This record gives sequence, structure tokens and C-alpha cells, in this order.
Amino acid sequence: MKDTLTCIIVDDDDLDRIAVESELTAFERIKILGSYTNPIEAINSINALKPDVLFLDIDMPEINGIDFVKSISNLDTINVFITSHPEFALQGFQLKVFDFILKPLETDRFESCIHRIFDFVKLKSKAEAYDVLFDNEKIIFKEGHTVVNLNANEVIYLEAYGDYTKIVTEKKSHLTLATLSNFLESLPAEKFMRIHRSYVVAVNKVKSLGAKNIDMGISAIPIGKTYLKEAKQLLKLN
Repeated sequence: MKDTLTCIIVDDDDLDRIAVESELTAFERIKILGSYTNPIEAINSINALKPDVLFLDIDMPEINGIDFVKSISNLDTINVFITSHPEFALQGFQLKVFDFILKPLETDRFESCIHRIFDFVKLKSKAEAYDVLFDNEKIIFKEGHTVVNLNANEVIYLEAYGDYTKIVTEKKSHLTLATLSNFLESLPAEKFMRIHRSYVVAVNKVKSLGAKNIDMGISAIPIGKTYLKEAKQLLKLN
């Protein structure tokens, strides 16, 4: 795993761009390579310096963040949208953007994103480009030089990381090359439930359900508003 990650910030609003720069000062292991007012201005630096992470606004002059990410899909960057426009969230997730943060930028939310980035990079360094295999409720994949064979009953929850899915068990977390949607299609439907664009939980591992979070015992994870009613019905909770 890299000791230090690099990033570039692109936002046409000076105050919002400075806010991201300020938040990043709390993380010694992330180095800012540049901070730009629009993607056209930033593209040469992005191509030359190949940052690990891009923090991008969406509503920008000349080219918006959505179209810009599409144009650099060949680059292996972790893309994070920081925007005032929640209506673009679905497009962002369809692009497999790593995270979608709403303005005004809040420290706790930004810290959560940064921790997820480092978690992803750490797990990805062990992951190999192997599809996940499913066999009679067994999940089989390769991690480094080791073939991992998990029983579906060991899984507590799944988390989307772009093209990868993080598998969380009581003892360990793994990263596999499979999107969360594809992963979910292969799991027993009565045992797993999607509760957020980025999360799927094992129904029998749920400890309690709140208005905004689900307690999975080892951690609390967010539940999307559109999934809350269905979750209450399936879990038979009021």
C-alpha cells in the first residue's frame, strides 16, 4: 500500500475549493498536487501527474464534472464529487464515482470519505483481478496468491467501492472485483437486502434499525430513505 496518496482539486467556487484544501491539511498522508477552477485548466496536470484522487465539483463552466469524469475514464483515479446538486447523485453512482458529498462540506462527512479511500487502497493492494465465483452459497475469490472460500453466512455486509465490492465479516474484510449490483444478484435473495446505493446487509446480522442507520453489531451503516420502508417490512420492525 502507498504511504502517501496524491490528489487534485477542481472547483470553480474559490471558497468551496479552499474548504477542501483546508480539510485536507488534517491528513498528512494526502498530498495536494494542484487546485484548479475548471477541468480544462486541470487536465494537463491530471494527465502528467496521475493523481490518486480527484475531488471534483459538478456544476462548472466549459465542461461539467459528470462529462469530465467520462472523458478520463481511462485513468485509474478515485473520483469524489463535492457538489450542491443532489440530483446528480444517480449519474455519479452510475459512473462508479467513489463518493458523492453534498455542500456545504462538513468535516465529519469528509473524514469518512478519506478513511474509506485509504481503506479501499489498502484492500485493493491485496486484490487480484478475478471475478467472484458463487457455488451453493459459497463465495470464492482470489486475494493476493490465496484463494478465499467464504460461506455466505459469514458475511455481515457488503460495501460498494466502484468496480469492487468490500466483503465485511466478523474477522476480516476482503475486496473483490465485482460491482455491488452484480454481487447482490448472485446471493440468496431472502438472506441479503440492499439498504443504500453503496451497502447490502445480511438480514440475520441486523441488530437494530434507526431512521438513518442500521446497526450491524460491528458498525452502524447508513440506510437510504428510499430503502427504509422496505427494510422495516422485511425486518418486521416499526
